[in-house]
Amino acid sequence: MQRALDFDKTPALGVPLPFLLNVPLFALLAGVLAAWAGPQAFASRWNGAALALTHLWTLGILGSAMMGALLQILAVACNVPVNAARATAGLAHALLTAGTLLLAVGFLGWWPAAWIGAVALLAPAFALYLSAVTLALWRYRRQVYKGAREILVPVRGALIALACAVLIGAILALSLGLGWALPDRVDAHVLWGLAGWGGLLLMGMSFQLLPIFQLTELYPKPLTRWLPLLIPGLLLAWTALDASSGLPRLMRETAELLLTGAYTLWAGVTLRLLWTRKRPQPEATTLFWYAGMLSLLACAPVWIWMTHGPSPRAGLVLGVLMIVGVLGSVVNGMLYKIVPFLLWKHAQDAVIVPDRNPAQARVYLKVLPKMAAYIGERPARWQWAAHVAVVLCWALAAAGWTPAARAAGPLLVMSAAGLAWNIGGALRLYRETLRAMAALPHHGTTSRPAGRSGSIG
Repeated sequence: MQRALDFDKTPALGVPLPFLLNVPLFALLAGVLAAWAGPQAFASRWNGAALALTHLWTLGILGSAMMGALLQILAVACNVPVNAARATAGLAHALLTAGTLLLAVGFLGWWPAAWIGAVALLAPAFALYLSAVTLALWRYRRQVYKGAREILVPVRGALIALACAVLIGAILALSLGLGWALPDRVDAHVLWGLAGWGGLLLMGMSFQLLPIFQLTELYPKPLTRWLPLLIPGLLLAWTALDASSGLPRLMRETAELLLTGAYTLWAGVTLRLLWTRKRPQPEATTLFWYAGMLSLLACAPVWIWMTHGPSPRAGLVLGVLMIVGVLGSVVNGMLYKIVPFLLWKHAQDAVIVPDRNPAQARVYLKVLPKMAAYIGERPARWQWAAHVAVVLCWALAAAGWTPAARAAGPLLVMSAAGLAWNIGGALRLYRETLRAMAALPHHGTTSRPAGRSGSIG
């Protein structure tokens, strides 16, 4: 496992950034919707507001962030750049954003035409994205960095899981829109989307990013070798058992238990590595990882409650812990690493200073902010505290506590507003830096056009 990234392979800023900017925007939208719906949003998983919120989270927030981050990570960590990345990312982002909004509108109004329209937008978005990434993985399979091969196993599994989740979801949405009998595959759609696509991609990212950015030890080799293979196998076994009639329910529950155990093991190892990291002072990103992994550990007793308890609320609580607690926490925390790095890197790439002109280099160094200056640690920690409050409040609301259900929306709006403010401040600093560099006198310096690597668009 390599501990270095090839930053020279960073794609254009317009490739990952629009996906990442969806996170605070859709979080604000989800917060407003939850505030408007109130306790009704947590009354049942089949409620229209609950379904709309679920897909605003899974597609608009989590899906957008993971798709954008994967394009960045494949290039710099694996030497797997996506061809025509800007055009591919731009079209996929536009289709994903519009399709997610239309799908949420369909659930809120129980509008068949909106479901059909959402499929017409989302299916091409994911087909384009999956095709481009799969082609890149095949084309550059012999050029992959040797130390990055371990993270490609969970990435490939995550992409297969995404394809399965999208296919099942499209069938379900079309069945609703066309008035067909709804297939009994909702649980499979959820499992492939969360435990497959989300969980495996998060696991693969942790293998690479935690040793680099959190200065942890490497994950144990048996875990990185076998866990990313075991989880897809368990998902396939669960799907086959779920589709088979006449088999004992215990067989499917055994597959669920093993899947829960696999992720619990990963969470425990990750927490140990974070606790023994070489960097003594935890950053905001570290705190978000702690929140995510503790939420993942909490999923195990909730799964037992759901499997052996009579309460229908257990499934809602489990969903909140997985979506908001696990995936939402880590995605939020990763933004505080990815966004400042992208802006800092592209600000540097906006100009080239000749090696034999140290005076000019010193001029630019006075203008170029350090990466830590883009988002301060204190505002990031405040937003982490707000997010933790969101996780706890949404879990209590899912458990049936009415005061928490009323506070869930406003708390999410507050957390999302904090994230938007922090990212917006970083973008403002980036634009001010480009303007300041453009105004500097040039003495034998060759300027790189800012629109090529420094522009956001």
